[in-house]
Amino acid sequence: MNGSVNIYESFIDPQYLDEVLGSFSKATGLNIEVVSNRGETFAIPGGNRRCEFCQHIRKHPKGEKKCIESYRRATLEAAKWNEPYFFRCHAGLVIWAVPIVMEQVILGSIICGQVLMWEPDPFFLEELRTNFRSMGIATLEGHVSSLSIISPDQAQAAADMLYVVVNHLVKKQIHIQEQENAYRLQRLQIRKDLEERKKKDEVVATDWNQYLKKERRFLRFIRLGDESRAEKDLQSLLADLFTVSAGDKTTIKTRITELASLTSRAAVEGGADAKQVMVMLEDFADEVGGLERVEEFFSKMNALVIKFLQGIFKMADKKHLSLVKSAREYVMENYHKPLTIKDVSDHLFISPSHLSRLFRQELDCTFNDFLTRVRIEKAVELVKKREFSVQEAANAVGFKSQSYFAKVFRRYIGVTPLVYKNSLF
Repeated sequence: MNGSVNIYESFIDPQYLDEVLGSFSKATGLNIEVVSNRGETFAIPGGNRRCEFCQHIRKHPKGEKKCIESYRRATLEAAKWNEPYFFRCHAGLVIWAVPIVMEQVILGSIICGQVLMWEPDPFFLEELRTNFRSMGIATLEGHVSSLSIISPDQAQAAADMLYVVVNHLVKKQIHIQEQENAYRLQRLQIRKDLEERKKKDEVVATDWNQYLKKERRFLRFIRLGDESRAEKDLQSLLADLFTVSAGDKTTIKTRITELASLTSRAAVEGGADAKQVMVMLEDFADEVGGLERVEEFFSKMNALVIKFLQGIFKMADKKHLSLVKSAREYVMENYHKPLTIKDVSDHLFISPSHLSRLFRQELDCTFNDFLTRVRIEKAVELVKKREFSVQEAANAVGFKSQSYFAKVFRRYIGVTPLVYKNSLF
């Protein structure tokens, strides 16, 4: 057993593994064994036993050794191809191995089968007599009649189904390990934060008044949708909570639940969808209810805040696009007037600086660039008409100075408006 991982104890919850694989065994009537990457059997789920044929062979050290070697080779082959691997064991039975591979490490396999795909013929019996003469061949031949006989299609279907089951178990375990890693990192983060703040002589909350003051600042960042500052403040806040509560789990659980509720309201005020936020808050409450470790509370709170912030940004993005669309429409309708960014921002009930920022973010240009582009595009349409002079076209789109109009027109179109007009007629 040296050098092998006990999958049954350390990889997956033994009870869960036993229930899932035991149910599979009962449903299919097939024997299942959980084996290591060295071919050693850790468990036979469902309270089952090997078939009498295999039990008889394994009573003998030589037979046991060959069985283990067969399982070892099959496990490695299955892992190599990452799919069920069919083989005939040294006793002539049909068996398949489904690999258990996690993070490119071969942990073992689920062995299934110990069946025949045909009626025992004289050749099969002769093989037994040749290979197992010293193991009580008469008794072994007597057990042949109890072996299950299934079709190749049945075997393939069972192997495919077992592959799905094992993948489910692996993914479930990966999720559990990811959670454990998150909890461990959370614990280290709190410790690191406290140590760094002590080195810098920064204030660490020692009473609830200081803690609540920092909590209010954190909620303000949530309402603003300030992702980086909110996440950074949360780490500091959780470290303070741990300090003020003296690590008491009951107090921390109560305060975390309260903080989650306050954060949800701040997220809605920041622009997140209220219905979605409430659903996330309910899920959070259900998850926290069954937790016991402090780092679990903190990790879940971190995840919730990230979801809330994502919700704010998602809604904010929609609002931004809506504002930009409204601003564009207003410019398209009023470009001929002496329009300023303040005129548009007043129309939309937002600040000029906010509107300017939106134009840069969504249109990659300034407000004035966009307004000028609209005016020139409209001017080109007018210059094309015989009845409009260059001066009239300039005035019609909002330019009061013909020389400035000509300069801007040339920058966008490449020639002056007069040259452009003359080239058309």
